[in-house]
Amino acid sequence: MAAAATAGALIALGRVHGAALRPLNSVAHIVTGSRAYYMEGFGGITVVALLVHAISVITWGIIFAIGTRRLRGATLYAPALAFAAATWVFDFRIVPDRLKPGFESGLNNAEIGFVYFVLGVSLAWALGRERNEM
Repeated sequence: MAAAATAGALIALGRVHGAALRPLNSVAHIVTGSRAYYMEGFGGITVVALLVHAISVITWGIIFAIGTRRLRGATLYAPALAFAAATWVFDFRIVPDRLKPGFESGLNNAEIGFVYFVLGVSLAWALGRERNEM
């Protein structure tokens, strides 16, 4: 859920800038190198970007789920937003440039913040639904 929500946010922000897939495609730079930053349309780079993005968000989701295993429902939202902020710190302050998300190349700070906000909300919502149905 969170991977789809954040990919959707990247595409929506790309549309605002006139190149819907460019922010998402940029994620593929981890595998394909700098040419991913310039790809605006759908292609092999997009498939790679979706895989890299999904693996990344799923990994973060697993870490979040383990860290909040006792929380349910609405109590997940504040920790999820704090976790998304910590994820931002990790992604942009700790990892080397080669492993950064890539979408920062075409988005401003507010837009990047929005993507991480979507990450936090979607992690809380999806995990809350899963835990309430169990």
